[in-house]
Amino acid sequence: MENNYQLSRIHNYIHGLMSREEMHALEREALEDPFLQDAIDGYKMQQGVDVKSLSLLQQRLERRITEHAHRKNKFYFSWQRLAIGMVAAVMFITVCILLLIRHLPNRQHSNVTEVELMDETLTQTVVHALPAGDARPVEGWNEFSAFVSAHYSGVNTEKRLEVRFKVGQDGLPYDIQPQIARSQRVYEEIIQILQKGPKWEGKEGYIEIVFPE
Repeated sequence: MENNYQLSRIHNYIHGLMSREEMHALEREALEDPFLQDAIDGYKMQQGVDVKSLSLLQQRLERRITEHAHRKNKFYFSWQRLAIGMVAAVMFITVCILLLIRHLPNRQHSNVTEVELMDETLTQTVVHALPAGDARPVEGWNEFSAFVSAHYSGVNTEKRLEVRFKVGQDGLPYDIQPQIARSQRVYEEIIQILQKGPKWEGKEGYIEIVFPE
């Protein structure tokens, strides 16, 4: 209906059937709407416009208006999809950065802990009790392990060594029996370390010494 109305106005404009005000109004619209101006120019070029020609002109005008609307909608939706894609990409990158920032400090701390444990395993002699004994170092196992590690020469082919001994009333070990051949150097060395070491509580000691690799 709107297109028919426009064609009727164009027809009246070309044939001088409009008032001056109506003609000025149509001319202003044509300045703002290039399709309307094209329709007016095309109508002027027609000689003896009949109903059939008017119908063809109407079809051309409708087709151009439809194509213009289609291009406009296509352009709008293309930009809309692009904007949505850009927002999604920014959100994805932001989440990745946050996860990376959260993970890196924990990973660095884990690496430091692993290095510290490795260093301790390689350099520290560890002493712990075995079930058959009841003796305990007065200053604790950590202190006693550090004492053995500080006084141990490191000349030994054994990785582990079990030692039995008794604890006197003065808290010092005696009757120390390393469970290893007397011919080995570490046999006498362990006896001397226990004799010079911290005091014990309990009656009988049965311990295992784990030497660093």
